Amino acid sequence: MTKDVFAEKWEIAGKNGMNKSLARFPDVCLSPPSPPAGPIPVPYPDTSFSKDLQEGSETVNIGGKPAALAQKSYYKSSPLGNEAATRSFGASVVTHQITGKTYFQAWAMTVKFEGKNVCRHIDITTSNHASQIGATPPAPTNETQDMKQAKAAIQAGKCPCCGNPLHKWQKDPKTKRPYRVMTAGAFWRKQISLIKVPDKQAEKDTLTETLERMNRRKTRQRKKRKDGQPSCPNVQTKENQGCALHFDIPQHRDKITRHRPTVKRPLGPTAAQAAGDAFSSKKKSAVLSIWSKMNPTNPIPAAYPPPNKPPPSKLNHKTPRMAGGCNDQGNVVPQHYMNTKACNDIEDDQSELEKVASLIY
Repeated sequence: MTKDVFAEKWEIAGKNGMNKSLARFPDVCLSPPSPPAGPIPVPYPDTSFSKDLQEGSETVNIGGKPAALAQKSYYKSSPLGNEAATRSFGASVVTHQITGKTYFQAWAMTVKFEGKNVCRHIDITTSNHASQIGATPPAPTNETQDMKQAKAAIQAGKCPCCGNPLHKWQKDPKTKRPYRVMTAGAFWRKQISLIKVPDKQAEKDTLTETLERMNRRKTRQRKKRKDGQPSCPNVQTKENQGCALHFDIPQHRDKITRHRPTVKRPLGPTAAQAAGDAFSSKKKSAVLSIWSKMNPTNPIPAAYPPPNKPPPSKLNHKTPRMAGGCNDQGNVVPQHYMNTKACNDIEDDQSELEKVASLIY
């Protein structure tokens, strides 16, 4: 067998491949200095690889090596990314572990090896386990996950961010087919180019400058993350993978003429409205709870508000809802975790860019 073996259209993860659980963030661990100045809770990005697979399949191999099995297999990579933390100070604030295991939390439902479901690229994982409870939020894994693989996942009916079935705002309401995906830069450039009204040229130029500024700021944050430094949680690690991808959703109002001057109206709710309607209080509470558990030193007040009340913190989408952004914790960041000017500058830039929808006619 070669290593390219698929289950339900996604490639199976195995020791013979190069699947990556890349920069899982945040893994908050207590770190030097020692008392009285410390210890200090520091968020670390955890990375692990399928070449370090443990407890894989025994009788069914891919490329001559074990495959990943649900609720059994795990990655045990060294270094993981949190080695600067100190076990004597308590290590992870969730699992009290450093250099822990990475477990899959999703798998193929219809394909099994040795009686267990197989795990695949893009199935979500959590990292730095001592036991089955991990220290990082769940997120999809990838091997050489790129635009091509993301498109394959979408064609299989999966959201490239959370791995669940495509959300209704990611699909054309007429054809029920998913919109095509692109990078954030390509999405915003296209939206800006659609501003055709002559007296809106000044706004068009301003939005172009805003996009260039936001791209520079995101590049700086990605470099910090790559260098192992603290970085803004509202910036995706790569713009051509998973939650960072933007759906090419039309923002214009359809023109409808019925024996009178042309009027404009939306055909049903916009993508942003549909995503907002689906972002229920229960879902918001779940997102807040996950972020709170990952960083208990900065707890969220009333992490479980009653369903009929708004959440206690503004929730920001890294990929905006108007671009098909997912409501999963991998794409949503509570405002008070964006506690630096750099992070809020990026959020402000994106908020300005979202005004483009009102200029497209």
